[in-house]
Amino acid sequence: MATLTPSLSIVANSSTASSSPGLQSDAISFTVSDSLTVTAPSAGVSRISTAADPLGAGAGILITEGATQYYVYVKHLGVLASDGTTASHASNDFITLSDADGTATGTIIKLQPSEFAWFPIKEGDGSDGGGNDGGLKVTAGSAAVMIEYGYWARG
Repeated sequence: MATLTPSLSIVANSSTASSSPGLQSDAISFTVSDSLTVTAPSAGVSRISTAADPLGAGAGILITEGATQYYVYVKHLGVLASDGTTASHASNDFITLSDADGTATGTIIKLQPSEFAWFPIKEGDGSDGGGNDGGLKVTAGSAAVMIEYGYWARG
């Protein structure tokens, strides 16, 4: 087994923090980190088009449904997959992350260009299309875009 050490730092000064009623407007700064035990299977950080089928399980499926829990990293790289250099459009070239079946109730995250997410996902029920879906699917908005991703099985 291996160890993965994620760390997240959030810093906002009073000029960039919200001044909306009920929201904190003071400067904030904090860091959270952890030491996680991970094991196989895993996928090191890779870049891929949202239209790709890396597992032969359907376009955009990064992790198939199964009994394994994963830690996942996904970043929208902000470029179209057609050439890998043209900037994607912020309002309609978002990506969504959902269970491997891509069910509407399974959409968990929406990322705009240059945004990223780090999160654990739960295991599935083992029956594709069942009521307790697992795995991970990425779907693009109006055009295929490039993403960066990696996943590690919880040890």
